[in-house]
Amino acid sequence: MINPALTWIGLSTLLILTLELGFRSYLWFRARRDMSSEEGTTFVMSAALTMLALLVGFTFGMAQSNFELRRDLVTHEANAISTTHLRQQLLDDANRSEINPLMAEYVKVRMQFAAARSDREALDAVGRQTGDLQRRIWAATDRALETPSGQRIAVPLLNATNEMFDDAERRYAAFDAKIPDRIIRSLLGYAFGSALLVGLTLAATGSRHFMSTSGLFVLVALALSLIIDMDNGASGLITTSQAPMERVAALIASESGTR
Repeated sequence: MINPALTWIGLSTLLILTLELGFRSYLWFRARRDMSSEEGTTFVMSAALTMLALLVGFTFGMAQSNFELRRDLVTHEANAISTTHLRQQLLDDANRSEINPLMAEYVKVRMQFAAARSDREALDAVGRQTGDLQRRIWAATDRALETPSGQRIAVPLLNATNEMFDDAERRYAAFDAKIPDRIIRSLLGYAFGSALLVGLTLAATGSRHFMSTSGLFVLVALALSLIIDMDNGASGLITTSQAPMERVAALIASESGTR
């Protein structure tokens, strides 16, 4: 489980230490080699920080897109479950009494998907439960279609049920839609390289600006922490709301209890 606060504090500390390392390293080399001040290095520092800003913005956009995909899929699956459930209510009482409890159990299992994303074993267990319930719902639907009421709504009911099952698979696919680890590692490496370069440049120009540069890299660490947290999506401060699924679960539970 990723703790965004600890990630932010850890990255801030390491970036500031890297900044200080660059500053003191330049002073150490200059004391032994009689290096002169290098005013032109400020252009290199500006270019490096500009590139860092572009990389952070690009990666943040990727994380935001993945987050919005997961959020939209929750809403889409909730709508598909609701549509399927409403069409099932057009079946005979005997068929409804069989299918409604299965649907109530199904939506509960699907709500566990978000919490299970941080644990691969739990995610696999949810997948097995989902598959088992899908087979049972499909079998019950097949029996219902043999009745006159089922035959009248066969096409819309089958379409809705297929869509509901497909959305479950789409959410599994979205689980793996994360920023590649190489991009995250490259971004972190570039951030630390930029901190080192800023420290070297400040020492070369004879300026310090410890508070302002430290504040800059604290903000960089905050942006990096938000990217990691948003891309994870399973735990932390930025998680996908399950409110649509909760509303559907309440609707189906009430229907199952009154019929």
